[in-house]
Amino acid sequence: MKFLFLSSLFYSDYVNCVEIEQKPMRPYVQVCTMINGIQFAVPLRSGIAHKEHVLWTDRLNGCGLDFSKAVVITDKKYIDKISKPHIRQNEFDSLRGKEYIIEQKLKKHISDYKKAKEQLHIDRNKFLCKFSTMQYFEKYIKNIN
Repeated sequence: MKFLFLSSLFYSDYVNCVEIEQKPMRPYVQVCTMINGIQFAVPLRSGIAHKEHVLWTDRLNGCGLDFSKAVVITDKKYIDKISKPHIRQNEFDSLRGKEYIIEQKLKKHISDYKKAKEQLHIDRNKFLCKFSTMQYFEKYIKNIN
């Protein structure tokens, strides 16, 4: 499993994308996964309030991978090659060996997003589409089922 930080160039290029989690002073550790040759980064977050589209690493403290805030890494320059991410041992233990589950949960979020986009008259679909980062990467996810 590959952990990384996104580069400052990524954040400056996507500065107007308000749903992308931006914490320049304490950036999110990202977990990488590939789907159909597309590289995604899924942030490890704490204090997650919603229950859908999450792989919990520490449910009691609201920590986990938040698939609703995943991004597409469209260029290698968007990966911070200097900073080395470190995660809590309990979260690492929780994620170890779950690469397939991570990929499947991300695919599920993408599928849910695309279905919701087709029926925006339903309030929960509007909510999902408004807060998902997939809105910024639609051209990359169109062939993911």
